[in-house]
Amino acid sequence: MSKKAFTLVELAVVLLVIGILAGLLLRNLGGFTSTARDQRRIGDLRNTITYLTAYYTKNGSYPTATDWNTLESQLRAAGVLGAGSSLPRDPSGLTPYLYAPCTSTPGTNVNTNPTNFIIAARLESTRDQARALYEGTVTTTPSGWSCPSASTFISNCNDNYYCLAY
Repeated sequence: MSKKAFTLVELAVVLLVIGILAGLLLRNLGGFTSTARDQRRIGDLRNTITYLTAYYTKNGSYPTATDWNTLESQLRAAGVLGAGSSLPRDPSGLTPYLYAPCTSTPGTNVNTNPTNFIIAARLESTRDQARALYEGTVTTTPSGWSCPSASTFISNCNDNYYCLAY
């Protein structure tokens, strides 16, 4: 009487094939998760620009903050951010978002009356990896602008920082 069953070698081959396919799938999904985090960072910056525009409408200038926490405090004090809301944070928590007040009007003091700003986030994808992702971003301080606090990060806008100037 002959019993039909899988041999140990056949089971090992099937498990090996499943393992290889699972490894390929997980490796490919890893790229999608970093792209998703990058897309979230870009969305966070665009949402923050909405808050900054509301601040500008109320006060006639942009906040004078030079770091993200102070920016949040100034937006909350102006009534742009509600008591329970806050500015977005980087999804990986590794690199904070950046904000720098600027002026494009000669004779205007950037420390008291900013007329422009640069906002930035560090992405996981570089410009070479995702050119379309970086379209519309700045790589240097716009001509005629004075942005003293941006000098610490504007040089990184050529690499993997997503920088927007308004």
